[in-house]
Formats: sequence, C-alpha cells, structure tokens
Amino acid sequence: MISVKKGSVFTLVGLYLLTIPFFNALNVTSYDNSQILGHFGASTTIFTYSTYIPFFAMLGFLPLGLKIGKQIKVRTLILSVSFLSIISNTASLYATTIQWFTVWRSLLAILSIIGIFASMIPIILKYNPVFNMPILYGIIQFIMQGSKQLYQYFGTEMTSIHNWTFGVYFLNINFLLAIVLAWIFYKKDVAPMKSPFQFDWRGWLIMLLFFVVILFLCAEGQTRNWFSDPKVTMEFAFLLIILGIYLIHVRLTKVPIINPDIYKYKNVVLGSILFFYTGMMNSTGSIVTGFMTNILGFDSIYVARTHLAILIGLFIAIPLSTYLLYKRIYLATIWVTGFACYGMYHGILYFRFYPGIESTDFFGPFIFKGLAIGFLYPAASLYISENVPKHLGDSRMMSGVIARAIFASLLGGAILGTYISNLNVQHKTGLSQQLSSLNTVAQAQLNKNKNYYLHQGLSAWEAEKKAEKSLSNQTSQSALILAYKDIYLVMTALCFFPILVLLLFRIARRPIGSVAVEPIPF
Repeated sequence: MISVKKGSVFTLVGLYLLTIPFFNALNVTSYDNSQILGHFGASTTIFTYSTYIPFFAMLGFLPLGLKIGKQIKVRTLILSVSFLSIISNTASLYATTIQWFTVWRSLLAILSIIGIFASMIPIILKYNPVFNMPILYGIIQFIMQGSKQLYQYFGTEMTSIHNWTFGVYFLNINFLLAIVLAWIFYKKDVAPMKSPFQFDWRGWLIMLLFFVVILFLCAEGQTRNWFSDPKVTMEFAFLLIILGIYLIHVRLTKVPIINPDIYKYKNVVLGSILFFYTGMMNSTGSIVTGFMTNILGFDSIYVARTHLAILIGLFIAIPLSTYLLYKRIYLATIWVTGFACYGMYHGILYFRFYPGIESTDFFGPFIFKGLAIGFLYPAASLYISENVPKHLGDSRMMSGVIARAIFASLLGGAILGTYISNLNVQHKTGLSQQLSSLNTVAQAQLNKNKNYYLHQGLSAWEAEKKAEKSLSNQTSQSALILAYKDIYLVMTALCFFPILVLLLFRIARRPIGSVAVEPIPF
C-alpha cells in the first residue's frame, strides 16, 4: 500500500520541478536551427557538426557525470551546476564563431547531465521506500517527455518575440528557478551516495573514441553517400577495431563502464533491442517536421504548437501504463498497446502526406504518438533494469543509451535521411520521365503556366522557361511526398510486426519482476 505524508507531497513536487531545466537544456532551441545557422553563416556541414556535438558530449559524459553526481554534496552541486549552466548558456549568446558556440553548448550539455543525476538522488533515496520502481520510472518519464514538448513550444514562442536569443534567456530564468528551489528543498548539504571514487578512465576514453567515429558518420555519412565513399567504409572498420580493443580492455579491468556480463541477462539483450526499436520508430518525427516546413511552409511556431498534441497522449498513457505496471499487468499487454499506437501514428500519416494538409490533420496522429511513447518508454526502462544487480546498473544504463540514442536516434536518423534522399531521386526521375507531350495532364499544366507568365509580360522564351521550372518544382515536391509515404508505409509494417511476434510466440505474458537499480532516464 502506497502512502505519502501530505507535507512531503510539496517537497516531492519541488524536487521533481528542479530536474526539468536540466532535462531540457538542448530542447529549448530545437526549432531555431535556421536562425542560428543564419546568425553564424556557417556551412551546412559545419553546422551539422555543431548540432550533433552537444548531444554526443552529453552522452559521452554520462558515465562520469553519474559518478560525480554521487561524490559531491547535493545542494552545493546543484547550485554550482545551475550557476555554471547560466554562464555557459549566456556565453553561447556572445560567441563570435560557430566553433565557440558549439563549445559552450557542449559544456551546457555536460553540466545538464550532472544536474540530472544530482537532482534525482534525493528523490530516489527519500521516496524509493514509498514509491516503488514502476511509479518512480513513470513519474520521471512523465516529466521528461512532457517537459520536452513544452520547452520546445515555449522556446519557440520566446524566439518569435525577437529572435533565437530570447529562447536562451528563457532557459536562464529556469536555471535561476532551480537555484531558488535548491535553497528551499535541500535542507542538508550532504553527499548521501558517496563512496570511494573508482572510474574506468581507459574504458571511458575508448568509448569516447567510439562516439567520435559515430559522430563523423552522422555528420558526413549522407554527404559522402555512405559505403560508396572509402572514408566512410574505413570508419565502419574502425568501429569494429575499437570494439575489439574494448573487449580486450574489459579483461584487464575490474569495473568497466560496460561490463559484457550484463548481456548474460536475457532482459538486457531484449531490452536493448526494444530500446533500439522504439528509438527508430520515434526518429521518423523529423520527417513530419520536414514535411511541415519544407512542403507546407509552416513556421516554427506553427510546428511547435501542432506538436503539443503529443502531450495529450502522454498525459493519458504514462499515468495509465504506470498504474498497470504497478498493478502487475502483463508486459505483453502494454507492449502490444504501445506498438499498435505507433502503427496507427505512422499509418494515419501515410494517408496525410499531400499538399494542402492543415495543422488539425496532425492532431490525431500526434495523440497516437504520445500514447505510444507513454506505453512503451516506462515499460522498456523497467524491463531492461529487471533483476540487474546494482554493480551492473551503469552497464545496463549505457547499453540502453547506446541502443536508443546513439544507434537508433542519431546514427539511424542520419541513415534515414540518406534513404529519403535516394527515394526522392528515384521518384523524381520516374515523374520527370512522364513529363512529355504524350502526357496530356502535364502538357495542360505546362500550357497553363506558360499562359500565366505571358500575361505577366514575359517573352515567349522566358515564359516557356518559367513554366518548365514551375512544373519541375511541382514534380520535386511530389517526389518528396512519395518518398515520405514510402518511409511511413514501411514503418507502419515494422510497428505492427512486434505485435505478431508477441502474440504468436506468447512472449512477455507476465508482470514486471524485481527492479533494484536506480531509475536513470535514457
């Protein structure tokens, strides 16, 4: 039976609010990339690196941030990280080059990781005896996923007042609020989880080298057309070499960052696959954003406001899935529901990719996306942590991070971009071959465009060229829409495929088991 003293509810809410700015240090400028690119005037490739590096810095610093978060006194650490975050965030406004902007953003990302761990420790220690793990995981996912959408929206609204700098100032206000909350809710300045500091420095450096290679592939794989470029092929070979070096390193150290023993637990293997799968399904959101901006011409505020519909699904699914997990419902029931919602999201949007679609047409699909995240993410986080001993908790965490964030979201998103480009070229070639005098519809459209430009006072030659260019642009738009439809049709099938596997092979027909490791967010 769960019971919480009324006086502690206020403290619990305050402690959770304290985590929000650190979860969203990079989310607040999600829709401002075009303004930032225009401000610095960097090349597309350099700006791509600038976008990826802070995320890789955050993920690379994750294991060390976890250790630091347990060693230093909590209130001192929170106040220090909040103050340093304000400095780094403000310094990014005064950066004169994209390189310095990236440095300050990366420092902000690293500080946010320390802030997340430091702010969560009191919650875990104080309320874990009261709230069992399903409820802790559910609350964390509820705050993390919900605040992400809100920060992206409010950051865009702040940007619309003046420019992208207002979104950065908005984040500074949130860090100031974190300082105030730290003074209120952290009465004692102690390090409750402090233990002898032991860290796998050599393994960490090998992992960072592995991430650097992935960073190169994400930033330049598409422009180099992947395996047709010898440097890309060489980088993939380096990945295998680095992996081999790490396996040798593991045999020479007692406490590696990722202990291969973690994969003796079947749920960690299947959980990592599940993390990869959910990350892959979620990464197709960039296609919708591209469709809104590139095809429909929505501005960033319109895009952010439309995505708020995801919150409705989150507000329904996360509390419901948390309750079901706590009541020990079968895992298969939650997973089938989550995969079905992802399938509905992709399936409905498959029929919505057409010019002239309105923002209200995205409302239903985004609710299904929110439902899918709400059902799958808490359950996946619990499942991968099931029966894992505490000394392998960090290994479990890094396994999930690499599967979902590195391979599915970052590298998978880059590969998806290449796949869309190739499909676009194929469709454009096919459509262009139909633009001939034998195609009466195309010929009629060409004549209509030509007559329009003739009435504008252009010569017959200029009107002909303008009309052909206009028809070519329409063909390019149609080709891109067809490429989007192809991706979402495939993803719809991939979303429903796990449901068949779960039902046919009667997998996961049991409730969640014992979870003892910390609910570190992925």
